[in-house]
Amino acid sequence: VVSAVFSASTEQVLTASIDGTARLWASSSGECLRLLETHGGLVRSAVLSLDGTLALTASNDSTAKVWSTGSGECLSTLEGQGAAVVVAVISPDGALALTAAMSRAPKIWDVESGVCMHTLEGHDAQLVSAAFSSDGTLALTAAWDGTARLWCAESGDCLHTL
Repeated sequence: VVSAVFSASTEQVLTASIDGTARLWASSSGECLRLLETHGGLVRSAVLSLDGTLALTASNDSTAKVWSTGSGECLSTLEGQGAAVVVAVISPDGALALTAAMSRAPKIWDVESGVCMHTLEGHDAQLVSAAFSSDGTLALTAAWDGTARLWCAESGDCLHTL
């Protein structure tokens, strides 16, 4: 296991693993509720939407995947990063995903359709983290180039380099 997060309610835990899977667990019993498997490489991170209905995984196979936590079904595969996806996060409303990969260009995706909305150009090195603001209007990325960049989630415009 390389990553573990609580659901907002703390009733569930989502883990990411080197075996290419993620697992959803009941925090009260430790029972595995869902096995999420179809990645072709290490799953580096896994997160849950605020309402707990979606999981998002990031993998060395250059994809991120959106999952239904209710059924365990893969709803969409976010392809096109061109390199291992280091981290993926879901906006607070569950509508957008932000992926950060070794390819230096983070992407903002429509969760429902799996379509890339914006490729965020500007970093000069591997990405190491990504986040949405609490209202989902801003995206934040950080890279080994020594910068963090603040982006408008709607337009994909870089607002500031920190």
